[in-house]
Amino acid sequence: MKTIRAYAAAAAAVVLVASLLAVFAMVPSGSTQAAPSFAPTPVAAVQRSLAPEFPVFFNAKVLTADTRSNCFEVPDYAVVDLQYIVDQTLVDLAANTTTLTLQWSNDNTNYVNGLAVATNNITDTNDLQQFQLFGRHACVYADVSNTNPVTVTVLGVVK
Repeated sequence: MKTIRAYAAAAAAVVLVASLLAVFAMVPSGSTQAAPSFAPTPVAAVQRSLAPEFPVFFNAKVLTADTRSNCFEVPDYAVVDLQYIVDQTLVDLAANTTTLTLQWSNDNTNYVNGLAVATNNITDTNDLQQFQLFGRHACVYADVSNTNPVTVTVLGVVK
Protein backbone atom coordinates (compact mmCIF):
# COMPACT_ATOMS: atom_id res chain seq x y z
CA MET A 1 0.00 0.00 0.00
CA LYS A 2 2.93 2.30 0.63
CA THR A 3 4.10 1.96 -2.95
CA ILE A 4 0.66 2.88 -4.28
CA ARG A 5 0.66 5.96 -2.04
CA ALA A 6 4.20 6.86 -3.20
CA TYR A 7 3.17 6.50 -6.84
CA ALA A 8 -0.01 8.50 -6.24
CA ALA A 9 1.95 11.25 -4.48
CA ALA A 10 4.52 11.37 -7.29
CA ALA A 11 1.79 11.45 -9.93
CA ALA A 12 -0.01 14.23 -8.03
CA ALA A 13 3.25 16.21 -7.82
CA VAL A 14 3.83 15.81 -11.59
CA VAL A 15 0.26 16.88 -12.37
CA LEU A 16 0.60 19.88 -10.03
CA VAL A 17 3.89 21.00 -11.62
CA ALA A 18 2.52 20.50 -15.15
CA SER A 19 -0.64 22.47 -14.35
CA LEU A 20 1.43 25.31 -12.87
CA LEU A 21 3.62 25.39 -15.97
CA ALA A 22 0.52 25.46 -18.17
CA VAL A 23 -0.97 28.32 -16.17
CA PHE A 24 2.25 30.36 -16.39
CA ALA A 25 2.55 29.62 -20.11
CA MET A 26 -0.93 31.03 -20.73
CA VAL A 27 -0.37 34.26 -18.82
CA PRO A 28 -0.09 37.11 -21.32
CA SER A 29 3.34 38.67 -21.39
CA GLY A 30 3.85 42.40 -20.99
CA SER A 31 4.01 44.55 -24.08
CA THR A 32 7.34 44.39 -25.87
CA GLN A 33 8.81 46.77 -28.38
CA ALA A 34 11.36 46.15 -31.05
CA ALA A 35 14.74 47.73 -30.65
CA PRO A 36 15.15 51.02 -32.51
CA SER A 37 16.54 50.68 -36.00
CA PHE A 38 20.13 51.58 -36.70
CA ALA A 39 20.90 55.16 -37.59
CA PRO A 40 21.93 55.55 -41.23
CA THR A 41 25.64 55.67 -41.81
CA PRO A 42 26.60 59.11 -43.08
CA VAL A 43 28.56 59.22 -46.31
CA ALA A 44 31.84 60.99 -45.97
CA ALA A 45 31.95 63.89 -48.39
CA VAL A 46 35.53 64.49 -49.44
CA GLN A 47 36.01 67.91 -50.93
CA ARG A 48 39.49 68.69 -52.15
CA SER A 49 38.68 71.94 -53.89
CA LEU A 50 37.93 75.01 -51.81
CA ALA A 51 35.91 76.88 -54.41
CA PRO A 52 32.70 75.59 -55.97
CA GLU A 53 32.25 75.42 -59.72
CA PHE A 54 29.09 76.01 -61.70
CA PRO A 55 28.66 73.48 -64.52
CA VAL A 56 25.98 74.20 -67.11
CA PHE A 57 24.70 70.83 -68.34
CA PHE A 58 21.91 72.21 -70.55
CA ASN A 59 21.26 75.92 -71.13
CA ALA A 60 17.77 76.43 -72.56
CA LYS A 61 18.46 73.56 -74.96
CA VAL A 62 15.53 72.65 -77.20
CA LEU A 63 15.36 68.85 -77.40
CA THR A 64 13.46 66.69 -79.86
CA ALA A 65 15.45 63.47 -79.27
CA ASP A 66 17.30 61.74 -76.43
CA THR A 67 20.39 63.83 -75.63
CA ARG A 68 23.33 63.68 -73.23
CA SER A 69 24.51 67.02 -71.87
CA ASN A 70 28.03 68.30 -71.76
CA CYS A 71 30.03 66.28 -69.23
CA PHE A 72 32.16 67.88 -66.54
CA GLU A 73 35.12 66.58 -64.60
CA VAL A 74 34.14 66.32 -60.96
CA PRO A 75 36.73 64.25 -59.03
CA ASP A 76 37.49 67.15 -56.68
CA TYR A 77 33.85 67.44 -55.60
CA ALA A 78 31.49 65.30 -53.54
CA VAL A 79 28.02 66.68 -54.31
CA VAL A 80 26.16 68.72 -56.90
CA ASP A 81 23.24 71.05 -56.25
CA LEU A 82 21.31 70.44 -59.45
CA GLN A 83 18.57 72.78 -60.62
CA TYR A 84 16.51 71.77 -63.61
CA ILE A 85 13.91 73.69 -65.57
CA VAL A 86 11.68 71.88 -68.07
CA ASP A 87 9.57 73.99 -70.42
CA GLN A 88 7.10 71.86 -72.35
CA THR A 89 6.06 73.17 -75.76
CA LEU A 90 2.67 71.63 -76.45
CA VAL A 91 2.26 70.57 -80.06
CA ASP A 92 -1.21 69.29 -80.87
CA LEU A 93 -1.79 69.19 -77.09
CA ALA A 94 0.83 66.45 -76.70
CA ALA A 95 3.61 66.92 -74.18
CA ASN A 96 7.03 65.39 -74.69
CA THR A 97 7.41 63.13 -71.63
CA THR A 98 10.90 63.88 -70.34
CA THR A 99 13.12 62.01 -67.87
CA LEU A 100 16.41 63.55 -66.70
CA THR A 101 19.01 61.13 -65.31
CA LEU A 102 22.35 61.95 -63.71
CA GLN A 103 25.16 59.91 -65.30
CA TRP A 104 28.76 59.21 -64.36
CA SER A 105 31.78 57.97 -66.27
CA ASN A 106 35.48 57.50 -65.74
CA ASP A 107 36.34 57.42 -69.45
CA ASN A 108 33.70 59.85 -70.83
CA THR A 109 32.66 57.12 -73.27
CA ASN A 110 30.80 54.53 -71.19
CA TYR A 111 28.17 55.99 -68.88
CA VAL A 112 26.48 54.64 -65.78
CA ASN A 113 23.00 55.85 -64.90
CA GLY A 114 22.63 57.39 -61.48
CA LEU A 115 19.50 58.77 -59.94
CA ALA A 116 16.62 60.10 -61.97
CA VAL A 117 16.54 63.85 -61.43
CA ALA A 118 13.08 64.22 -63.03
CA THR A 119 10.90 61.29 -64.07
CA ASN A 120 8.18 61.23 -66.74
CA ASN A 121 7.75 64.99 -66.71
CA ILE A 122 4.84 66.29 -68.82
CA THR A 123 4.39 69.82 -67.43
CA ASP A 124 6.48 72.94 -67.04
CA THR A 125 8.46 72.47 -63.86
CA ASN A 126 11.65 73.31 -62.01
CA ASP A 127 13.32 71.94 -58.92
CA LEU A 128 16.61 72.06 -57.04
CA GLN A 129 18.05 68.95 -55.38
CA GLN A 130 21.42 67.79 -54.11
CA PHE A 131 23.02 64.61 -55.50
CA GLN A 132 26.21 62.73 -54.67
CA LEU A 133 28.94 62.63 -57.33
CA PHE A 134 30.94 59.60 -58.43
CA GLY A 135 33.70 58.97 -60.93
CA ARG A 136 35.57 61.45 -63.07
CA HIS A 137 32.81 62.86 -65.28
CA ALA A 138 29.21 63.83 -64.54
CA CYS A 139 26.53 64.38 -67.19
CA VAL A 140 22.76 64.65 -67.41
CA TYR A 141 20.89 62.44 -69.88
CA ALA A 142 17.55 63.65 -71.22
CA ASP A 143 15.22 60.88 -72.39
CA VAL A 144 12.24 62.20 -74.37
CA SER A 145 9.24 60.28 -75.66
CA ASN A 146 8.57 62.02 -79.00
CA THR A 147 9.85 64.73 -81.33
CA ASN A 148 7.80 67.59 -79.91
CA PRO A 149 10.20 70.31 -78.71
CA VAL A 150 10.94 70.58 -75.00
CA THR A 151 13.32 73.17 -73.57
CA VAL A 152 15.62 71.92 -70.83
CA THR A 153 17.95 73.87 -68.57
CA VAL A 154 20.11 72.02 -66.02
CA LEU A 155 22.51 74.05 -63.89
CA GLY A 156 24.80 72.75 -61.18
CA VAL A 157 26.88 73.88 -58.28
CA VAL A 158 29.56 71.29 -57.44
CA LYS A 159 31.08 71.43 -53.98
